[in-house]
Amino acid sequence: MADNSFVLIGAGSTVFTPGLLTDLASSRVFDGWTVHLVDLDAQAAQTMARLGARIAAEHGSTLKTVAHTDRREALPGASFVTTTIAVGGAAGWRHDMNVPLKYGIRQTVGDSVGPGGVLRALRHVPELVAIARDIEELAPQAWLVNYSNPLTANVRGITRETGVNAIGLCHGTMHTKAALAKDLGLESGDVHAVFAGLNHLCWLLDLRHGAEDLYPRLRALVEERAGDISSEATRHEGVHLPVSADLMRTFGLYPAPGDRHVAEFFAWYLGGAGEGTLPWGMQGGHDMTIEYIGEKSDLWDRLHAQADGSVPLAGKDDQEAERLVSIAEALVTGQDMVELAVNMPNQGKIANLPSTAVVEVPAVVGAAGINGLSIGDLPPAIAATLTTRAQQQEITVDAALRGDRQLAIQALALDPLVPDTQTARAILDDAIEAHGATMERFRAKPEDASL
Repeated sequence: MADNSFVLIGAGSTVFTPGLLTDLASSRVFDGWTVHLVDLDAQAAQTMARLGARIAAEHGSTLKTVAHTDRREALPGASFVTTTIAVGGAAGWRHDMNVPLKYGIRQTVGDSVGPGGVLRALRHVPELVAIARDIEELAPQAWLVNYSNPLTANVRGITRETGVNAIGLCHGTMHTKAALAKDLGLESGDVHAVFAGLNHLCWLLDLRHGAEDLYPRLRALVEERAGDISSEATRHEGVHLPVSADLMRTFGLYPAPGDRHVAEFFAWYLGGAGEGTLPWGMQGGHDMTIEYIGEKSDLWDRLHAQADGSVPLAGKDDQEAERLVSIAEALVTGQDMVELAVNMPNQGKIANLPSTAVVEVPAVVGAAGINGLSIGDLPPAIAATLTTRAQQQEITVDAALRGDRQLAIQALALDPLVPDTQTARAILDDAIEAHGATMERFRAKPEDASL
């Protein structure tokens, strides 16, 4: 039987971990539970454990927090395991942006698709599969909820290689729904939305307020307001975003989650940008990523002070953990709920995508577990776009798990932002030098001279 415990692997996550601790301490379902906070950085884990104790006390919760550096020590009997790892940390993410930049490839996020997403998958997939194998051994009844990007490739690796109950969660569709509802003059909770697709390119299939179909109003509002390409405007979601509007005109459905993510799936929004400001208002999205990477040390200064009690606890910065806690409550209590978007193996849920692809679809959560809802076919052009991406991600997962240089080059070359095979090879070689040990197995060997 599973114990009443959460295990968070990657507890040094500066935004997610405080949010999770706050949401668990706010739920009476988890009174008396233990949160095991695992991080390779002992100081990070200990700081979060102290912060968790303070949060629990302020919320009148009996939640307990324990720090670990060894996940196998934390895992036995766990009910829920959450992964938020970042191999290489902020510096690694910066390399994933800067290495392709040497070859004129500018990315807006670089953590899911684009060459940065491939490089990140090559580092993350093996580690997450290793974690899942430990869960399979030590906590076979646990639910594994992965947040680490690239979400699709990571969940594919986990579910392909192990029998662990695993899903991926991302806040993107939630934010898109809230932004569109606000632009339509409605509360997000009063709007019903159905999204389906792949993580970071998920399409709005239905939007309703009661019996009213909101799609006609949405289309009219997009035509009226879309096209603001100022860097400040494109930092925020809403009907003004030019890339999302262009994709809706082209493919017939509105995409999520915002221009900075969806643009990276296509060659024409970022490809060939050259010097100067990115086209389509993408500079704002790029700048957000660079700023976010740079903020990590400042966030730690604040968290240390909060953990020590020298400054007040801040308000919650992120809603992502709230969804995890709601899902966990439904699984524990058996009270069914519908989750807006869960990443899991397709197995026919989107009929015209590969069965093995990891897709993002609505799900019912409760006594029967987490069950994705079938949504039928997507429009053919959208299905073609997503199928091509899913096949590239399958090659990426194979490369990551085999440490295969040739497959890694293929995965990079197949990305729309990479112009040719020579650039793919150069990016891989420069990434090996930048990332060091975590990418060393992809270095060319004497017998690989042609690769």
